[in-house]
Amino acid sequence: MGAGSLIVPHRPLRARHGMHVEGADDVLVARQPIVGMLQDDFERTLGELLNAPSPSIDDLLPPRWAAAGLRHRLSEAEGNGYWDFYRPWGGLILSVTDASYRSDTWVRVEGTDYFKVRILLSGTLQTRSGETLARAPQALLYVSPGASREGYFVAAGEPIRMVVLHCRPSLLSRALGLDVSDVPAPLNSLFTPGRAAAWLRLAPTPEIIHVARRIIDSRRELSRTLRERHLETLSMELLLQVLGMLESRAHGRRAEQPLSARDLARVYQARDYLAQHYANPPTIPDLARMVGLNQTKLKASFRETLGVTIYEYILERRMERASEMLLAGDYAIAQVAYAVGYDYPANFAAAFKRYFGRLPRNWKRSRVGH
Repeated sequence: MGAGSLIVPHRPLRARHGMHVEGADDVLVARQPIVGMLQDDFERTLGELLNAPSPSIDDLLPPRWAAAGLRHRLSEAEGNGYWDFYRPWGGLILSVTDASYRSDTWVRVEGTDYFKVRILLSGTLQTRSGETLARAPQALLYVSPGASREGYFVAAGEPIRMVVLHCRPSLLSRALGLDVSDVPAPLNSLFTPGRAAAWLRLAPTPEIIHVARRIIDSRRELSRTLRERHLETLSMELLLQVLGMLESRAHGRRAEQPLSARDLARVYQARDYLAQHYANPPTIPDLARMVGLNQTKLKASFRETLGVTIYEYILERRMERASEMLLAGDYAIAQVAYAVGYDYPANFAAAFKRYFGRLPRNWKRSRVGH
């Protein structure tokens, strides 16, 4: 499918459908798996567990829950981390994934009449045959006008950080007031009976990446009450940014000369090399020579394809690895700094704070138990 504090009962809670949950911060932690439920069942479960005023998906006013969200925590055998789910608007569920799986794990995606926007900030999603569906930083749009039985593998050993909008067509037509003629492709297929489900890989804009990060980081920066209002705003901003990108795409306002398959492969070659050598990356001229593109085209094509500049991509890989090492608990901050390519720990600490909003030692304390 996929912050303050709230006093919740310590005894297990029981929803009407029999699922057990327990309190944790401002979320309820489900004792049974919820990732991969049918879309209809999942929306009903959220409504019941979180005491939404109405389980109706067409209720377009933001609900007021007794708890802010519902958490699916990975078991020790699965890996570590969690998926959090929120319902900031009727017809829209927001999920945040921050997890690492021990083995390639299939996530079922089933339901009828919906669409999902996945913003992948780290990690890789794969098909059954092992092909890459999306690799961070990328976005993936899945549109299901009818019934669908799809899914994807989460790659093992790669921390996955992902923000997903799970949306009903009513969100476009009623909440946003869009005419069917105003809905950009491929979302307009939701209003055409008989159309097949479809995947579309997108290069998220820097603005989309920024909003997705703000959604994840808000849990450490805001109280529960403020975060609820914040998630309402950010989830709608994220959706509107994606709609704007699809609209621009439909009207052909993209690069004047689309990349050839050969040049696209060269961009991915550059990305994969940087993913392995982020601690000591080549200069842009050297990287351009390695993949066979001139500097100007490499920089422009890299940003257009992946949604970030070469420098931003290197920074993301460094910060991603640094966060893994800090959570492992076996490394001093200076060791982490040197391992990810910084000659001076003070420079690393400053870069880490700009990226995550906290110094490394404070960030680590904030993550313990999450």
